Amino acid sequence: MLKTSHTTDSNNAMLRVSELSLVSVSSVLIFSVMCQLPRGVWSCAPADRTALSSFSNNLGTAIDGWPGAENSSGDCCRWPGVGCRQFGAHDELRVVTLDLAGRGLTGALPSTLARLDRLRVLNLSGNSLHGDLPPELLHMPRLQVLNLSHNNLTSEIGLGEPGADSSLTHLDVSFNSLSRIRAGVFLGLPRLQSFSADSNLLAGSVPGSLSSCSELEYLNMANNSLHGTLAGLNFSRLTRLRALHLDWNRLSGRLPPSLSDCRELRVLNLRRNNLTGEVPPAFRRLQALTFFNIGNNSFTGITRALQALQECRALAVLILTTNFHGEEMPGAAAGIRGFPSLRLLGIANCALRGGMPPWLRASARLGVLDMSWNRLAGEVPPWLGGFASLYRIDLSNNELAGEIPPALARLRSLNGDAPCEQVSMSQYGVRLYNWHVERGQLWYDHYIPPSLELSGNRLVGAIPPELGELRALNILNLSWNALSGLIPATLAGLSALQTLDLSNNGLAGEIPAELVELTFMSSFDVSHNRLNGRIPAAGQFSTFPCSSFADNPGLRGKYCDGSGGVVGEPEHDGTLLAGGSEMFGLPFWIGMIFGLSATMFVHVVVPVL
Repeated sequence: MLKTSHTTDSNNAMLRVSELSLVSVSSVLIFSVMCQLPRGVWSCAPADRTALSSFSNNLGTAIDGWPGAENSSGDCCRWPGVGCRQFGAHDELRVVTLDLAGRGLTGALPSTLARLDRLRVLNLSGNSLHGDLPPELLHMPRLQVLNLSHNNLTSEIGLGEPGADSSLTHLDVSFNSLSRIRAGVFLGLPRLQSFSADSNLLAGSVPGSLSSCSELEYLNMANNSLHGTLAGLNFSRLTRLRALHLDWNRLSGRLPPSLSDCRELRVLNLRRNNLTGEVPPAFRRLQALTFFNIGNNSFTGITRALQALQECRALAVLILTTNFHGEEMPGAAAGIRGFPSLRLLGIANCALRGGMPPWLRASARLGVLDMSWNRLAGEVPPWLGGFASLYRIDLSNNELAGEIPPALARLRSLNGDAPCEQVSMSQYGVRLYNWHVERGQLWYDHYIPPSLELSGNRLVGAIPPELGELRALNILNLSWNALSGLIPATLAGLSALQTLDLSNNGLAGEIPAELVELTFMSSFDVSHNRLNGRIPAAGQFSTFPCSSFADNPGLRGKYCDGSGGVVGEPEHDGTLLAGGSEMFGLPFWIGMIFGLSATMFVHVVVPVL
């Protein structure tokens, strides 16, 4: 099962900078300029050159542009990836930055780099370095940024020398194979603002010593094997925390109410754990919260959760999928006013009872709505068509009845009256997956397809011809209902359509020839209906498998018949053949076939022998 999406190190760096403003872009540029001072008569300090040469000589591969072991002289400030600065009018140049990201470096990571006592930034990400993480690197006196992500480092994040001072503000060891974090390691990192260790093999509990990092703003330990509860972490001391990513772990227990003391918290991602209990009422104090994902846990009390979270007036993404099993969807009497800033709401796979919640109408900015795989009954409300930004509706696999409201054609983001503004997950530092990941369906952060998914319900009546006005629609899935009548020819107006699934209904009549105009359509299914007539052969229809037309006895076509079988194109309309069958009977045709076969055998096979 796919769990994470590996991006390039440069993309990760850009993401974290844009999300949290932890490293000002302007300050980095200024610092880079300062490191490119004219060399003149100055060159790098011999001690720095020795440390860099020792580092290079211990690697398994040479660094392009650096001198070999036989020539360690020269100005190391001119070596690729090395930045220097002069601290006094007559001082030597000192190495302050070392950026060798993505250089294909191999071998173990030596501790000799810790001798660069003026180093501010060390970036060795995107290489193939292996072995231990030298603890000396965490306690270099002036090092502020250490990025070792996307390597093959193993073992643990260990302690340095007792009492060693550290200036580290940003530590990134994500996408390695680290298995452990030593207890107390964060006690020696009092200035830490950002810690990323996602996508490792970390086990054990979340280190309680993180509570000592009072300046921490960004914490990402997602996609590991962390277990235990969050009770050991005192969030009341992490008042600057803006983003917390602990998704895809094995954490259990309840959410600590002290999380509500993180008043600057914007992103809280706890998806795919074993957490239980209720969402603390104190979470209503998280006024800066914009992204909240507790999907795929075992939380209870959906009414109280929504009552608390509606007070988070900045909330833009709310994902509660696969929780609250079998509870009642809170209705008008629950006192839920709505979510004025909400752009994405996911409450799927909860087996919730009840109907479509009326408080959704107050979420005027909603762009994506997923309430699939519940037990919601009643009708599809016509007021869903009144949203200006809604472009994905997934109400599939519920118990909704009645007819499809023609008012859905008024969805402005889909009919062209308003631009389709995508909900992007990049700004929250996450990649969003459709919960149907087991079925091979993925949404990535940069594009959630405009869709109308009403499959697996009890809808009746005809398909509204007005749906053909939804020109921006990519996916239309009305399968597994009890729809009847004709397939509207107006669906040919869905110029952006890629998937059309009308299977397992009671549709009759012919497949409209106008549908051949849907040149972007790559998936088409009308199987298990009561269709008849000819299957269109032009356009994309020549690419669809015969199973797309199965169990429609009245269908016939160039390559497929209504049973889903492959046939040849008849040279006539079948009238003569039918008449011959009635005139001569089945024995006549069997005899004719046998006679033709015998004739071919005599005239073809015998002469060869």
